[in-house]
Parts: sequence; structure tokens; C-alpha cells
Amino acid sequence: MKKTTTKIAMALLCLMRSYIITNTFLFFLAVLLIIPYNNADAQDRFALAGTVMSADHEPLPGATIAEARTGIKTSSDGNGQFRLYPADTSGYLIITYVGFKTAQVRFDKTAKGPIQIMLVSDPSVLKEVIVSTGYQTLPKERATGSFVQLDSAIINRRISTDAISRLEGVVPGLLFNRNTSATSTGTLDISIRGHSTLFSNDQPLIVVDNFPYDGDINNINPNDIASITVLKDAAAASIWGVRSGNGVIVITTKKGKLNQKMAVELNANLTIGAKPNLFYDPNFLNANEFINVEQTLFANGFYNSALNSGYQVVSPVVQILANERAGTISNGDANNQINVLRVLDLRKQIAKYFYRTSANQQYNLNFRGGGDKSDYYLSLGYDNDLTNQVGNNNNRITINSNYNFYPVKNLQLSTAIIYTKSNEQNNSTLSGIRSVSGKSQLYPYAQIADANGSALPVIHGFSSNFVNNPANSQYLDWNYRPLDELSNADNTSGITDNRINLGLKYSFLNGFSTEFKYVYENSQSDFSNYFNTNTYYTRNLINQFTQKSTSGSLSYPIPVGGILQGANASLLSQHLRGQLNYSKDWNSKNSFSAILGSEWSSAINKLADQGTAYGYDKNTDANFTNIDYLTFYSLNPRGMGSMQIPNGQAYTQTTDHFISYFTNAAYTYDNKYTLSVSGRIDKSNLFGVNANQKAVPLYSAGISWDIGKEDFYHIGWLPGAKLRLTFGYNGNINKTVTAVTTLKEQSNSYYSGTPYNIIANPGNPELQWEKDRIINLGFDFSAKSQAVTGSVEFYFKQGDNLFGSSSLPPSTGYSTFFGNTASTSGHGADITLNSRNIYHKKFKWLTTFLYSYSFDKVNKYGVQSTLTSFLTQGDGNSGVITPLIGAPLFAVYSFRSGTLTHNTGDPQGYLNGQLSTDYSAIINNTSVNDLVYNGPSRPASFGSLRNNFIYGDWTLSFNIIYKLGYVFRKQSVQYGALYNNWLGNKDFSKRWQKPGDELTTTVPSMPLPPVNDNRDFFYTFSQTLVDNGDHIRLQDISISYDLTKSIWKNSPFTNLSIYGYINNVGILWRANHDGLDPDVFSITGGGITSLPLPRTYAIGLKSNFK
Repeated sequence: MKKTTTKIAMALLCLMRSYIITNTFLFFLAVLLIIPYNNADAQDRFALAGTVMSADHEPLPGATIAEARTGIKTSSDGNGQFRLYPADTSGYLIITYVGFKTAQVRFDKTAKGPIQIMLVSDPSVLKEVIVSTGYQTLPKERATGSFVQLDSAIINRRISTDAISRLEGVVPGLLFNRNTSATSTGTLDISIRGHSTLFSNDQPLIVVDNFPYDGDINNINPNDIASITVLKDAAAASIWGVRSGNGVIVITTKKGKLNQKMAVELNANLTIGAKPNLFYDPNFLNANEFINVEQTLFANGFYNSALNSGYQVVSPVVQILANERAGTISNGDANNQINVLRVLDLRKQIAKYFYRTSANQQYNLNFRGGGDKSDYYLSLGYDNDLTNQVGNNNNRITINSNYNFYPVKNLQLSTAIIYTKSNEQNNSTLSGIRSVSGKSQLYPYAQIADANGSALPVIHGFSSNFVNNPANSQYLDWNYRPLDELSNADNTSGITDNRINLGLKYSFLNGFSTEFKYVYENSQSDFSNYFNTNTYYTRNLINQFTQKSTSGSLSYPIPVGGILQGANASLLSQHLRGQLNYSKDWNSKNSFSAILGSEWSSAINKLADQGTAYGYDKNTDANFTNIDYLTFYSLNPRGMGSMQIPNGQAYTQTTDHFISYFTNAAYTYDNKYTLSVSGRIDKSNLFGVNANQKAVPLYSAGISWDIGKEDFYHIGWLPGAKLRLTFGYNGNINKTVTAVTTLKEQSNSYYSGTPYNIIANPGNPELQWEKDRIINLGFDFSAKSQAVTGSVEFYFKQGDNLFGSSSLPPSTGYSTFFGNTASTSGHGADITLNSRNIYHKKFKWLTTFLYSYSFDKVNKYGVQSTLTSFLTQGDGNSGVITPLIGAPLFAVYSFRSGTLTHNTGDPQGYLNGQLSTDYSAIINNTSVNDLVYNGPSRPASFGSLRNNFIYGDWTLSFNIIYKLGYVFRKQSVQYGALYNNWLGNKDFSKRWQKPGDELTTTVPSMPLPPVNDNRDFFYTFSQTLVDNGDHIRLQDISISYDLTKSIWKNSPFTNLSIYGYINNVGILWRANHDGLDPDVFSITGGGITSLPLPRTYAIGLKSNFK
């Protein structure tokens, strides 16, 4: 079966390549046939070439250049360049561009070289915005869809080593989900206009220089970015087909300029970050209270079983109490030893030895310019990041180069290379401090260093009595010393990413052009984790597998020596696109543009876990190869069972192929009415045969009406008024499901000791993409003199063919089917309001207000999850959506609860409508429909308020971000977790202790063991612990001072800017009264809580040289 599938895939691949090669050949042949005709036709025509730019030499794409006498006109391209065929050999050109004063420039055929036209800014007019879809650029005034375009000024306002984080708080409808497990591990988790899927990829498509970026987007240096366009509705994004369902972020990197002397720019900054606030974590019980709990439990025999085992973990206090009971120490000595521990605080030593002030250095140097026939851009970047966790750091080198060559008239050849090399050390051992055997965290009075800073052992894995027992002296040292682990850690990774762009563009006839573009990306990642013989991991693993004969001699199935774990991953992606463009303006009232093309793409991802090398010597790069991975060895200490030696070898590969056909067209009449249409057909090896054969396109249509330009419109205070309406479909794919039956190899079988396969996906010839239908209604407006500008948009979404589970008859061999069976719907609004509060020559005050509302709900789903799933995963923050028909995709559900009982302080729920403490009955008799729906766990409303103050050469800016209309579940004390796993909580001090306390607290009383787990479960997921997540945050403050050339005339720079930036300033207001940050990720009941992002301070300079 495997071989047959491989042959079919290879055959399809060959057919795809043949198709692309054949069509590319025909396309080039057609161009070659057209070129002679076009040249012959234009031999006697006068071609006027030039560039339109601003006073600061920035190109102005989309400017209109017209011959004054005849009205013959054209538009400048993305580099501000144009070519016009005027009727006369001399005369005048009229150049117009929104936001700039109209210019009149004389031209003459006898003049040499391209003409350069500089336009002067007109502050009373809103500048024209050019948006990029990744397939074409167009003025936003002619766009019907929902676009947000960010220029370099707003992108560079924020300081960071990545590009995407700079979008937070500046794009309406774009939400950064900070309180999710993905974000807590450093993975991107953002959403545009809510959520459009249940189980498929939920992140926006990111496009860099016209093609999807298949590698890690963190490889892109933000200093190389010229603009970012966010595509939010179907008219804007459907051109990207089945990958557009979550929105599209289009990144355009910087380019060179024709006929410009070389310009050099240097940007350097340093960012210093504070240590995180360890005292924020609510899952911490101070040492004094923790010891009181241990004494109570000890008196009730709670630890007897662990103590009798001889090796199970017990804390130092429990061991002291056991020693006192055994008579080896006196009561006075025991109390003295315990009192010393009561005043200790583990957090202080962790903050001292495992955290530090972070420091990030960022440097970028770029060169750009051009001559008559070429332009270039070269950028060199270096980043060095010392994170706030001791042992973790990374660095990155980036090179970005692009070159455009115009060898003959109407022909453009382009090349671009983006190279990234990054290295990372992940040597923090904080996670090891938590992973005490069977415990959620370390006891709060643990000390990891003495007064001199020397490493101290802590309880880890086994009891101190067992570890230090002379009978176990034959084994390797079994003590765990956190500081030694930190100094011995050697965990590194590296990424090398190469991306090459090739392009050809030829213009012919009048308004036609053809383009061929090709992108090749190759990314290689290597991971290495070396545990030398001094690390606890190595010593413990060797000890556990050490075999003792009846005579007392030892043998080592795992040889004494280092252990090396290694893996590598690779990505090879290719994209090839052929595209025909047409653009025509006539009669000064008609404008038409269209594109038509085809695209082939392929992406191959490989992950090879090289396994584990035992007895590894890093100096000689040698290891033992005769390891027995099949035998089950008895583990030490005796009684822990048996297992095989971990092998760790694995290999996975995914291959994705797409063939796509696309078109887009727009017609504008009288600069008032615009109609746009687009369509795309995608075929892929991910889809079923039947779905590919149907070839149903994703399409969109849109109209816009510039009411402000109508003769009947006479609202003087609101001269700008434009309506937009779009309708269409976006798509989304799920790469975890395949159309053909696939197998997945498993590790060694418990019975046979050999690897085996399971069916990962049953075949589904009907498998297809998800579809998201979107209706978008927009209104753009501008007041007189641009004092107020903005837009209001309303959208309605319908998700169909979403991947989900549905029930199957048992006779099929499967209980459920995962396919295109679910649906959702949603609606929302985006509002943008820009105001010029004060706009004088010396002082300006500008404000931007963003507001977004989004609501999604499940309409159809075939299998209802369990009660526990809705309670523990309903909020979706752990990365799993639990669908419930009629409810939001992300929601908090709870048990209905009452007050604590008067006499015992027990939490009360409802059973058959009556208050009850029969927790087992409450849980077993509560249905999903009986749960309390507390509200959505994602903000229903969010946005920002950004103010800019400009005084002379000084600029001050601050951004306030708000999130409203959602709830979150607080963590509180769980007595079972406290007793068994050392998981404390600050709420312990608020617990009920005597009758009457129920009037002032909702925290249950402390029960004696054994703990009723159902009591804990009920309280943890009761409505008592649900709180309001609304908050307002001062996200950042930016300040800069510009030194112009006129100040220091003899200086080597043309301008110099010194800037400062403060990020994560703090919360201004929060609805909850416990001082909790709702943006912090936590797992209810799991004892895992991230820490609020610490405040960072940055200073830098940016200079342009001669």
C-alpha cells in the first residue's frame, strides 16, 4: 500500500512538472512572438520614461502621469517608475497623486535619460495609500475590499526582532491571543476578525514579496520591511484561495531606486528588560503555611506509605518529622530545624540564580540606489538576544539583497535573496526544578545555593534517605543540584534559511505586461541536546537501568558516559507563477485593470529524530552502538517495574503540492464607481480525487461608490464619503487529514518489541477545503481638511465544510468520522478613527482610535464532547476547541454553585434544583446543557487608542490597548493537589476556618485526608472562580528626536534620529479585584501559570549617510 501510494504521488508530481514546463514554454514563446511585433509597432513612437518620488526621494507608486494636451496617461509602478508614449515630442506632463500637490513638468524628446519628478506634500489632503495583495498593487481608493496598509513609519514605531509583533494595537480586527498555550511557548497565535475554523490551521497566511513564506517568519528582519498590508475580507484575500480563510498578511521588503546615488542607512538599538515578577504566580503557598499543612498531614498518617516505601519523594520537613518520630532527633531539634525553613522563600533564589536582566542588541546596515538601467538594495543585520532566563540566548545574521535590471525597453529582470542564520542556546533548567517525581512544583522552602553561592541538592526523583543511603553508594551520585544542572546544560539549535526570488516582467502593446516569478526556499534546522556525565538526567538514567547480580556486581545496559539527543528538520519549498496583466485608462473617466495567471507550488517538510547516542564522548564524537533496545530491564529502585531503553528514533515527511488558477479584474468609472471580481481554483494532493475534479472556484465580487464626488453631494464638513460592499469565499485547509489511507509508524510494541503501524487516516475521496463566506459593508469618510478620517466596516461570516467529527455506525470499524461536516457563523465590526486634534506648524497632536467587535458560534457539529471536556477545555486556551452547537467557539462553562456551608465550609452545588454537597451526584447528574455559560473566553471587543505629539523635531507617542467583553477562570486552592503534588495557591490564606467565614470568603475549608477529589473538581470548575477579563493596558511609549542636516552641515549624515521605547508599561485598569492579568496563560488545575511580560526599555539611533 505504501509503495503504491508513493508511485501515485510521484506520477502526479511528474504530471504537475510537465504541465508547468509545457505552459511556461508556451508562455515564453508567446512573449517572444509578441516582442518583435511590439517593437516594430513602437519603433517610431517616442517613449518617455521617468520616476515619480516625494521630496525625501521615496517612490510614489500609483501616481497618474498625463500628457497635458492629449490626456494620454499612465501610472507609476511599485518603484514609482513609469513609461508614457505621448503624442507630441515635447510639451507638458500633469502629475497627480493623493496627498501631494499637482505638478506640471515640461518634457522634450531631445532630453537625455529618464525624467525625475518630485512632488511636494500637501498636508491638507490625505495621502494616497497603495495596497499590495501579493499579486498586484493598487490604490486603496480603487479597492472595494477590506485592506489595512501600514507604512514603514508605523512599523518602525515599535522595537522588536520580529515583524508580526509590531502589528499589535495598530490593525483593526487583528487580535493577539496572549493567554493561550501557543503564546506561552513563543508560538504565534493571532486572529483576524475572529475564528474561521474548528480544527484546521487558524493562523493567517503570511506572504513575503508576493509569495507565501513557508519558513519561520521570525527569520525576516523587520528592518528590511517597507510596508505591510492586511487583507481581511473575501474581495481582498480570496485571490489566495484555500489558504486565505484566516486572513492574509502581505509583507513587502525594501527595494532600490533608479537614478539615485547610493544611500546608506544605519539602525542600531539596545533593549533592556526587567526580570519577570515571580511573586505574581498565584500557585504559590508561603513556606510557613506549607509547613503547617505538612505537620497536619503527618499527624494524620498521610505520608506513611511514602515513608515506608524507602524511596518515594518526601519533603525535608516530613523527613524531619519522621526522624523525630523514630527517635533519632529530639522534639526541640526538630522544631529548630523546621523553624529555620519557615522563613525561606524559594522564589528569591530562583530570581537570583535563574533569571537576569535581559539585553537585546539589534544592528542593521543597508545600502540602496540605482542608475539608468538598474537599482539595488543590500541589507546586513545582526541581532544578539540575551533572554531573561539564565542559560538562554540566541543570535541571528540576516542578509537581504535584491537587484532589478532593465536591459532593454519594457523588460525588467529581478533577483532577490534572503539569507538567515540563527543559533540558539536553550540551557535554562527552570523546568527541571518543577519536575520533582510526581509533584507539580518544588516545596517553597527549598534552597538551591548556600550563602557562598555553592550548589545545594534538593529533593528530586527519590527521597533523600534513599539517595544518601550507604547501601546505594555503588550507583552514580543520585543527588539533584539545580545550579549544577544549569552549568552543565548543553542544548543548542540552529537554523539556516535561504530564499531566492527570480522574476521577469515584460510590457507590450498598450497596457499589457506579462510576469514570471519563481521562489525557492530551503531551510535546515539542527537540534542537539548533550547530557554529560555530571547531569542528573544521565546519572539517573544509568542508575535506573543498572543491573545488580546475585553476587552484587553491577552491569550497565546504558554505558557510563554522556548521552546525546539529536534531530534535524528541513523545508524545501518552490513556487512558480505565470501572470498576464492589463491596465488601461481612457477618456479620463474609465479605468480597467485585470490579471490572469497560473501557479504551481510544492513544499516538502522533513523531521528526522536521529535518536539517542549512549556513552557519547563529545571530544572524540564516539558512542556505544551495541545497545539492546529490545530487552525489558528491571528498574531501580526495585519495585518500579521494567522498561526498554529509550531509542528515540523517528522520521516524518509531509509533501504538499498545489496547482492554482486565478484571475482578478476591476473597473472604475469617473473615479466614483468601482466594480471588482476575483476567482481562484486550487487543486492539491491534500484534497480528494472527486474534489479536485469538480474544480469549484473560490470567488469574490465587490462594488464601491464614492458619494463625495457626486454633484448632488453638498455636505461641506464631510467632503469624503465612500461606500463599499463585497461578497465572496475564502478557504482553509487541514494538513492533518489526507484523501488517501495513510499509515503511521509507532514505536516498539509492548508484546513483540518491534515497531508497528496504525491507520492514521482512512481514505476520503470527497475531502475538500473549508469555505468561509464573507459579506463586508464598509464606509470610508473624511472631514474637511482631513481633520477627521476613518472607516466603519460590518462583516458577516459563514463557515461551511469545516473539519469536524460525526458519528459512524460501528460496522464501519470506526466510531467517528473526521471530515467536512461542521459549520460556524460569525459577525463583527471594525472602526478606525483618525483625528488631527491640533495641526500647527510647530506642534501637532494626532490620535488614532481602533475598535473591533467579533462574535463566532458553532452552527453544526456531529459529536458532543464530555462534560469534563467543556469544563477543562471549553475556553480553548490549551489549543483545543470543544464545539457546542449555538455557543461561541471559545467559552467558559461552570457548575452552578452557592455559598459555603455554615458549619463545615464545604462548597455547595445544585442537585435537582436544591443546594447539595453530594459532589459525585452533582457531577454525574449534570449534563452539558445544565452547565452555566459564563461568557466567551476571547475578547468580544478590543482595540487601541494611540496619540502622537509632534513638537519641532520631537515626537512622543503612546498606545493604549483594551480588551472587553470576556471572562476567565481563576486558579484557586485544590487540596488534593496541595497534599499530593505540593501545588499551593495564595487563596489558601482566605479559606473558610470557622462558622461565619462563609459570609466573607468563597474558598472552601481545608479537609483532612483522604481528600474528596470530586469536591476539588467541583470547586475548581464552579462559577465562583470565574471573573471578568476586561482590562485597559498602557502598551508602550515611544519618543524620538530628529537631528536634521541643517544643524550640523559638516556632519557625514543627512539626518540622524535618536529614539527611546518602553514596552509592556502596565495595566491601567482591570475589572477583576485580585490583581490578575487576564493576558497571562494558565491551566486550571494544572498548576501552570505563565508570568506577565516584564517591562522593557530601548534606546537606539537611526542615521542616513551621504
